[in-house]
Amino acid sequence: MKTLKFSTLLIALASVFTFSSCLDSGNDDYGNRFRSYVTITGGSGFGYTFHDDVGCTLKPTAASIQAVLPGLATSNVKRAFVAFELVNDETTTQLLPGKTYDINLVQDYYANIPLPTYGTIRRNPNPATAEADTLISKNNGQINYVNENIWAINGYVNAEMTIVYDGKTSPKMNLYYNPNDVDATNNTLTLNVYFNSNEEYSYTQAQSVFSFDLPEEVYNEFQADSINLVLKANLGSHDLIGSPGLTEVGRCKLATKDLFQPVAY
Repeated sequence: MKTLKFSTLLIALASVFTFSSCLDSGNDDYGNRFRSYVTITGGSGFGYTFHDDVGCTLKPTAASIQAVLPGLATSNVKRAFVAFELVNDETTTQLLPGKTYDINLVQDYYANIPLPTYGTIRRNPNPATAEADTLISKNNGQINYVNENIWAINGYVNAEMTIVYDGKTSPKMNLYYNPNDVDATNNTLTLNVYFNSNEEYSYTQAQSVFSFDLPEEVYNEFQADSINLVLKANLGSHDLIGSPGLTEVGRCKLATKDLFQPVAY
């Protein structure tokens, strides 16, 4: 089954810092300077919109985009961790969900970094192809740590993870789910981490927040306004026959509307 390769550049950038998975867009030691995880829509022609993970909408000025993220227009970055200040507002210290703010991106040593972003695959349940399914047979990459405080909004589920890979070989990562991972009775969606380092021996460690597309095709399976999202990963455990075992590493609430990514406007 086809999987997506890492962008070596994004891994290099995103693994420079250890991110916190705390979704706090409140003030910090810099007064009204904020740091936030955002989903990016729009473009240089019509302007960008940053959809903050706390639920507000940010409209960055074109000048600050050019000054702080000059390569954004020619990149395929969908998610980022950015630093900004409110335009003509030095008193607001807490951003409110549902509100829209005009912002200036600002230079920041710990921010303005793209996040590694990957897709989610619906696994083929056909038993005849199960043994050849690389999502199972090659899910053998070393994941050392997953922060249990995962979160999901704006079409993405996010998890802070520490992985080990070979700096010379592009590993592969995805989420995947089986049909029985969609539990409408209990309003629960389970997603599984696929990680293949593509190397027998890997020594390079990277820690980052990783973002994955949520499977919007399961939206009609659920009747509730919110569901439970469970993330499983192989942290080195094995089942009774020696195959890598998936264990729960985090869970969160997900508004069903957030299975969809925001539209550009």
